[in-house]
Amino acid sequence: EKLSTTGTIDTTIRNLWFNHNGAIIKNELRALEEDLDKYPFPDFELGSQYVMDENGFSPLNEKHMKGEYSIMTSRGCPYSCRYCYNNYRRQHYEGKGKYLRARSIGNVIRELSLAKKVFPDLQKVNFWDDSFVARPMSDFEAFRDLYKNEVDLPFFALIEPMAFNPDKIKLLNDCGLQSLQVGIQTGSERVNREVYNRQVSNKSVLEMTKTLSSMGITVVYDIIFNNPYETPEDLRETLRLLLAYPKPFTVQGYNLIFYPGTALTERALKDGYISQKPDQEDFSTIEGKADSPIAMMGSSDVSSRFYTINYASDEKAYLNAVISLLAYRYVPHFLIRYFGNAETPFRKLQFKAFARFYSMGVRVVGLLMRARDRWSGRNR
Repeated sequence: EKLSTTGTIDTTIRNLWFNHNGAIIKNELRALEEDLDKYPFPDFELGSQYVMDENGFSPLNEKHMKGEYSIMTSRGCPYSCRYCYNNYRRQHYEGKGKYLRARSIGNVIRELSLAKKVFPDLQKVNFWDDSFVARPMSDFEAFRDLYKNEVDLPFFALIEPMAFNPDKIKLLNDCGLQSLQVGIQTGSERVNREVYNRQVSNKSVLEMTKTLSSMGITVVYDIIFNNPYETPEDLRETLRLLLAYPKPFTVQGYNLIFYPGTALTERALKDGYISQKPDQEDFSTIEGKADSPIAMMGSSDVSSRFYTINYASDEKAYLNAVISLLAYRYVPHFLIRYFGNAETPFRKLQFKAFARFYSMGVRVVGLLMRARDRWSGRNR
């Protein structure tokens, strides 16, 4: 607690709560800072920084970057999807200023130029903005010229179909856009509209995928699994939409996470799908293998980190597993379509046999590749 000039405790500092003399003092939030250029760049003085690894602590150096530099050029998001933390934060900061704010392009380029000098072996830049394309076209025109001249590295970004603009993507592709992560979340227009508050049609999503494919951009599509408000038919719609995408692409995703304070969490609490947990610490992971139908080939657990989960998704396990095959680039799509067309005992048996055979083949190929690498190392 901060001491005032009179020696008493100053409990009026905005953004902070105090436990003072047994009373909880909840101070109001500060207004959002709109001038993001005023903040300094990350500390590039590596001599005083350390990384925790399996051996304890080691000095931070370029090997820890793995050839990639991560950056955020904005704060906030133009959307308020009901499952997302932005849904809560937008309400939290209502009346506190502009929620979506961006750094100037010149400021971003200066940071990246400095990073290139500090880390001369950088090979890629990752833009982790919640919505990288939520800027006016003039920003991207300035970005293209400066980025090509001063940075000139392949880069990755996050986008969502609601904000997709082919002219912006073409411009970014011209200056190094190599790969994208696109939040599809579901192929059910009903779930998107009524549950997630994402006003986007499957027709526009499909047009977006064709545009990205024609530009040669590597794309990973995100899916949310095991939402209690989706039905098996919603999952079939998701599978049909994904199978209509031009290849190649891949899919990744985790089960729905109920973040405290979001509109979807409040709805699920009211409907009894989740309930408040007893007062106890829970350090279970939010995203781990057990929460991923892709990793578990259909069968997985919805994270109970924040709430007790009162629903099961066993009836979706088979379709989840079929959709998960899209995460493996070399599984033929006609085979995925075959498994998704029917959910009979015989089809499930066939799927189980295929999944076991495929997993075994992946392990064998991995062993052979490692043996090849070891042999090549000995003969250098």
